[in-house]
Amino acid sequence: MSQSSDNGVAALAGCIETPCLRQLYIYWEQRRGERRFPARRDLDPLDFRSALGHITLIDVLYEPLRFRFRLHGTDLVRRAGYDMTGKMIEELPNPTNRATLIERCRALVETRQPIRIADKRPLGTRVYGYEAVWLPLGENGLTVTMLMGGLVYRDSRAAGPFNEQSGTAA
Repeated sequence: MSQSSDNGVAALAGCIETPCLRQLYIYWEQRRGERRFPARRDLDPLDFRSALGHITLIDVLYEPLRFRFRLHGTDLVRRAGYDMTGKMIEELPNPTNRATLIERCRALVETRQPIRIADKRPLGTRVYGYEAVWLPLGENGLTVTMLMGGLVYRDSRAAGPFNEQSGTAA
């Protein structure tokens, strides 16, 4: 897993292998300007069309801290076999994926930093490799109110050429 720091936010783009995720991150970086992160209203989905089906938006709810899917992208829904839009993360059917996502969301709220992840996850009876970029959003640039995730499975056309031997993009 790659994570950025204040001094290394721009360097994160160089670690992102999937073209549409790299473009999404660069767009987020441009829209944040001098702020720590942009607000949801600063983003126009038409500006990152190539990633749209791979996007998840998660509302951050406070007191107590919990998370609700605002959007579960169509490509992700098709792959998972279920749609989480409007549901709480606690409703994710796979306990391993649920625990991982809750931990990831908590870390994003705490650090307020974008992260890049390359990992594997179980879906049904198979395990799939993926790359993901998670980006915090917030109305005042200080408090995270939403998380935007872009996730592309390695066997997806959106991942681009992929080297099965090394597990990296070709």
